[in-house]
Amino acid sequence: MFEKYLISEKTFHNVEKKGEIIGYAVGLRIPYYRGITLSCINEINLTINGESVPCDDMTIVVETGSFPYSEISTVINNRWEMTEEAVVFVNAPGGLEDKEHTIEAFVSLRISYQPHPNTGADKKILKLGTTRKVDEEVMNNGRIN
Repeated sequence: MFEKYLISEKTFHNVEKKGEIIGYAVGLRIPYYRGITLSCINEINLTINGESVPCDDMTIVVETGSFPYSEISTVINNRWEMTEEAVVFVNAPGGLEDKEHTIEAFVSLRISYQPHPNTGADKKILKLGTTRKVDEEVMNNGRIN
């Protein structure tokens, strides 16, 4: 239902910290009509230009905090709200080239009253936006987008 909106056109940029590009950010919208706790995310798969992004390199950032992908299943007090973009920060020193990139995203959510996962997939070609700076405090408080 919401698949074509999964990848945000406005949040796709390199991330700079202390003068160095430390990675990049991709904004995702929830493929569901309600918000959920982060622990209900079964999986997020991200592919850039045909190359799968390793989960160990991803940090999920929502309004209330940022969490390494490996810890998402334990995050029961923070939510991804329906109107909120979650930002997937990818640790990739040097970031991405300033050009168009093909982004593919797949999200699977566990919904308590549904017998099967709720999923969404999207593919877009986007030009990398302006690099944005971040400091450690900002990133830890979930504000890298």
